[in-house]
Amino acid sequence: MIAYNKKFITHLAIIKKAKQWYAEKLISAEQMALLLKKYQTDFYSPNLFIKIGLFIFTLITISAALGFYSLFSFTAINGLEQSNVFPVFTSILFAIICIVILELFIQNKLIFRSGVDEALLYAALSFILSGILFAVDNDSNNGMLISSIVFLPFLVVASIRYIDTITSILTMICMYCIVFLILLKLGDIAKLIMPFALMVISAIFYLSIKKQKKQEKLSLWKNCFTAAECIVMIVFYLACNYYVIRESSVEFFNMELQAGEDIPLAFVFYILTALVPLLYVFVGLKNKDKVSLWIGLLLVAIAAFTFKYYFSLGHPEITLTFAGIAMILTAYFSIRYLKIDKHGITFKEDMDEDNFLKSNAEALLVAQSFSQQVHTPQQPENTFGGGNFGGAGSGEKF
Repeated sequence: MIAYNKKFITHLAIIKKAKQWYAEKLISAEQMALLLKKYQTDFYSPNLFIKIGLFIFTLITISAALGFYSLFSFTAINGLEQSNVFPVFTSILFAIICIVILELFIQNKLIFRSGVDEALLYAALSFILSGILFAVDNDSNNGMLISSIVFLPFLVVASIRYIDTITSILTMICMYCIVFLILLKLGDIAKLIMPFALMVISAIFYLSIKKQKKQEKLSLWKNCFTAAECIVMIVFYLACNYYVIRESSVEFFNMELQAGEDIPLAFVFYILTALVPLLYVFVGLKNKDKVSLWIGLLLVAIAAFTFKYYFSLGHPEITLTFAGIAMILTAYFSIRYLKIDKHGITFKEDMDEDNFLKSNAEALLVAQSFSQQVHTPQQPENTFGGGNFGGAGSGEKF
């Protein structure tokens, strides 16, 4: 099911957790050295800058290969210029080539999040999507819906097999596109049920993701579930945000609003616009859930901008000044209150792998080198006849 070596991925997770424990001084340097030695991995996973370079280089290589292919296939293009056969064939061919090379690199070169595998995966999915768009008539009423439905299984399989966070985000976006396009076909009924239908579907997705995320056997996909959870929470809020509802009603449902006129059930969306971000923050603090907390804080700012857009008090410089003072005071008193860990939430720095490497790498390397040394008694190079003290054959006793 998983393209990468499952044992090595498990070892990476163990080492990451062990580094956090060592940074918090829960385990000794000798224990950390033993863990590093026991849970070694053969993956090739370079630092961020090399990953970016390899990612760009791989995309350039794929583009060059596609350019050479198009150059030598010029006659075929001329012969099929009136149909979509050639672009569909080319998209499928290059998608297969990218997947085959990706699988070979993973199995033989043991790459993992190296930049090369991500570039090959995203290129393959792009070629698949291109082939679908060329094959389906997107000018028809059902074109985009059919394309989304056909493309969705490829995204799901890619998310499962390659444990890719970006692909998981695209999967959720594709699912929402399908739901939105289906609801859009309901006509006038969609004007009334669209926001509430998206909120109900988002709630179902959220509960399902939380349930799957707790299963031990799915722990390897934890980051994928977290990314999907973020998308679901954001879409839930967008479905009840007043600005989004008002503008989408004008854009997609041709609702004509006169000056001073408001959308139906406007007061409901006003309340939800302000209440949902606060609910996210409350849930995050209560359940010690950083995802809910951070998204809630982000959406609080979006809610403030929404109300500011429609209910301006005038003199923006005064509004911004008081808003800045309020934020500074809130941050100051929050930091002071959270200095002491009282309720499981603290302002203290979270000990992750980066903190560990900054502060403990040198000590760990020294400890590891000492743990690998075997101490054996050394004999003097010249004992002059066997004496322990080099005394021309004299022993330890007179």
